[in-house]
Amino acid sequence: MSSNKEQGTGRADIVVRDRSRRPALIIEIKRSKKESDMEKDCREAIEQISRKNYMRTELKGYRAILCYGAAFFEKDCLVSVARDNLYEDTRSAF
Repeated sequence: MSSNKEQGTGRADIVVRDRSRRPALIIEIKRSKKESDMEKDCREAIEQISRKNYMRTELKGYRAILCYGAAFFEKDCLVSVARDNLYEDTRSAF
């Protein structure tokens, strides 16, 4: 696992690699200014992973790369995962 390591044209917040090169995870995190922005911020986080090409460099050869966008507002957290260009959201409160 690495955090803020340079990938592509920027730095992903968190990258998790499986030693047997099965799946890898890229997680981009945003802080929302208001609760109603959380879904938009999750989508922006996932779009940033693609736009800045975080998957390009060290993740070649992995069977799957899962991209997660997380948005936090106060004690709430919303997480979206990109699967076949569809977004799936999960909300949690701490």
